[in-house]
Amino acid sequence: MSKIGLLLSGCGVQDGSEISEAVLTLLALERAGVDVLPIAPDVMQAQVWNHYNGHEIREESRSVLAESARITRGKITSVSNVGAADIDALILIGGYGAAKNLCTYSNDGINATVNPDVERLITQMNALGKTIGAMCIAPIVVALALSHQSQTRTQPLSMTIGSNADTARDLEALGVKHMTARPDQICIDDANNLITTPAFLLATNAAECEPGITKLVNEVVERATQLNKLV
Repeated sequence: MSKIGLLLSGCGVQDGSEISEAVLTLLALERAGVDVLPIAPDVMQAQVWNHYNGHEIREESRSVLAESARITRGKITSVSNVGAADIDALILIGGYGAAKNLCTYSNDGINATVNPDVERLITQMNALGKTIGAMCIAPIVVALALSHQSQTRTQPLSMTIGSNADTARDLEALGVKHMTARPDQICIDDANNLITTPAFLLATNAAECEPGITKLVNEVVERATQLNKLV
């Protein structure tokens, strides 16, 4: 049975993982019959957001790891304890937490830094040829983590964030070929084993996200299964 790492960044679209994306991904993974390893960095959130009134709560702090555990019913592991040898593929969930807690893109743009353990895991997975899936804004985390390798790649990275022009330009500045896609579509980068979908960067509800997320999960699982057959 393949084991798929699920990288979360908190709980809630404005300061953590987009919950609908996470739940749809978990459902698709369970239906695919794989073992899921939910992971998150053991750090404090960059912001805490009141999702009811739409304002930041400056006097409050929350743990990314503890908040992510809300989505997975307490089943969570710190990303610092996980290496590429522990999983067969990795999926990154979107939400602003990906740009705030997994990296500093929300503040620093293409000059952002990536959480060291997140960057380590992404680069390890890519070096071993293991598949990485990312949705919504999360492809920017993958691009930032792998950007230092752009000059040595024979094939540039190809990913999608939908059709957002500003983020697409940032991806291209990081050496990524951006592919426009709808929420029900996925972008497949065969050369680098990257699967991406726009999800809520373009979708307005979970029903619009579901086809693309399910396609992403099925493609990631299929590639992980094929890799296991080769070893």
